[in-house]
Amino acid sequence: MTRSPLMVSLAICLLCLLLTARAQTPTIPRIALQGGSKARKAFSMTQTRNPNWKWRQIPVTALYAAPFLKHHLRMPEPLKEAVDELQMEVINRTSLVHERANGQTAVGTNGLYTFPVHIGKPAQTFNIMFDTGSGDFWVWSWLMPQTLTNGRNVYNATKSSESDRLTGQSFNVNYAQGSAYGVVWQDTVTVNGEYSIQGNPVECAQNVGGTNLPGLTGVDGIMGLNTWINDSEYPSPQQTWLSFIVDQYLPAPVFTVALVRNGVGTMDFGTIDAKKYTGSLVYTPVVPLPGWAESGYWLVNWSGFSIGKGSFNSTVHQVFVDSGCNLVLLPTSIARKYYAQIRGSWQQTNGFWMFPCAATTPTFTFGLGTSRITIPSNHMVFQVVDGGNCLGAVQEIEEDSYVLIGVPWLEALFVVHDYGAKRLGFALRPSY
Repeated sequence: MTRSPLMVSLAICLLCLLLTARAQTPTIPRIALQGGSKARKAFSMTQTRNPNWKWRQIPVTALYAAPFLKHHLRMPEPLKEAVDELQMEVINRTSLVHERANGQTAVGTNGLYTFPVHIGKPAQTFNIMFDTGSGDFWVWSWLMPQTLTNGRNVYNATKSSESDRLTGQSFNVNYAQGSAYGVVWQDTVTVNGEYSIQGNPVECAQNVGGTNLPGLTGVDGIMGLNTWINDSEYPSPQQTWLSFIVDQYLPAPVFTVALVRNGVGTMDFGTIDAKKYTGSLVYTPVVPLPGWAESGYWLVNWSGFSIGKGSFNSTVHQVFVDSGCNLVLLPTSIARKYYAQIRGSWQQTNGFWMFPCAATTPTFTFGLGTSRITIPSNHMVFQVVDGGNCLGAVQEIEEDSYVLIGVPWLEALFVVHDYGAKRLGFALRPSY
């Protein structure tokens, strides 16, 4: 299959990151609690509605392509062709392209809910998206053109008495929504009003690009929650904020994610709140990417699946668990078995699945060892469009690739990220 220049460049960036990550030792910053307290203490963070957020329409092609670009995954051929045409449309600024690229749109909701983070002294406040599918902490900065910073809180390291430039350090990161590159400073990063990390690496974007990333109105940056090895800084990868907070602050090396459908979610650090899930937690080990033993992704194996009341199919797949992706991706054969159970479902020319909103959607069960986790049927809709039609939350990925569990299913789950034991725990959320 012919690969686009974008896909080739992403592969080269990933290879460079892999080689530098193995060769370099991360910088260790100073760490201190506000007020000088040394006690380890758990804390909870609640999403806030972003006051600067504005709704926008995005092409469904861009929505579908996002997780493939973020995780450097091979696209199905209909999607790849649609992405190529969409890129040509952006370049030519013309609507004279195939309907595959210039058809259905969806409302982009990324950035509607964010977490407050403070950087520097005196503190500068930012609306940050937390992302379990990446390892970088970067912000829109004073080094960017003003056309890219309108409507945002912009970090300025020169206004902080505790900032320091990491000479020679750069970053270049690719996301579902686009890419960002720039230089790296160190400064004090404070979360939850009292947990400050002095000398935390802060990636200062000089530019952002892509179909959607520049349009994330009101979003001031992204905080990656993978381990440090997944950081895109070079020539010396740095530890992540998460690795600092786990090692120095938390009474237990865990954090949990409890997203809420169409509402405000929470993340708890250092504790597991039993009121936020039902039943028992099912744990499974984190596994590395093939060929990369030190990869920092939250990646696990599932032991099989069933659809609705159907029988369980024992089959092993590696699964990305990513709070920064808006879809769920299943191998082609599994996705098509699922949509075969939904009357009237169809695929757009770019391969994206849709169905009548009035149709009955079955549940989906996946296995973790001998345990089973069932996603309720009301978590199979990404968005309602055209009055009576729905964009499916579940979409196809090539047969020999990964499963990706994104926001639609995570809103049904309580997920424990056990940094210390390198495992993930799953349970259902109450009333979802």
